[in-house]
Amino acid sequence: MRTSILIAVLSVGMMLFARLLMAALVLMGGGASIPAVLVPIVVAALILVGIVTGYRLAWQWGRLLGLVGGILLTLTAIGVFAKAGGRPGPLIVGSLVTLQGVPLFPMFFALGTQGARQHFRLICPQCGRSKPKGGNFLFTKAICKKCKATWE
Repeated sequence: MRTSILIAVLSVGMMLFARLLMAALVLMGGGASIPAVLVPIVVAALILVGIVTGYRLAWQWGRLLGLVGGILLTLTAIGVFAKAGGRPGPLIVGSLVTLQGVPLFPMFFALGTQGARQHFRLICPQCGRSKPKGGNFLFTKAICKKCKATWE
């Protein structure tokens, strides 16, 4: 496994572990419904499996959610810490949110490397350009923006 993919897998794994811990605490405290807690866990698990298997849609969502999610979760953690006032509950929540947000940044950058693009078959077999567009809704086909070649 390429180093960039290993970094992405470890990053998503760390985020998923923190999300599971937070979900357990929220469900034990009765603070949210089961679907509201499970949906982000399922999405993260699907992205993790997709990254390991080289599914292009997982690459696309990993890049998007890596940046947006990392920024939003980090800002949320800062807000929680700012209002914690030394109380243990908010400090634990802030720590778990930090453990979810911070690993998304290395994932975003790792998925942007040339090695990751090779793993996800994002490099045009004809001209070598590494920025294709999706050929269909699930991104199982790719189309080169430069030479218009199509590949699976």
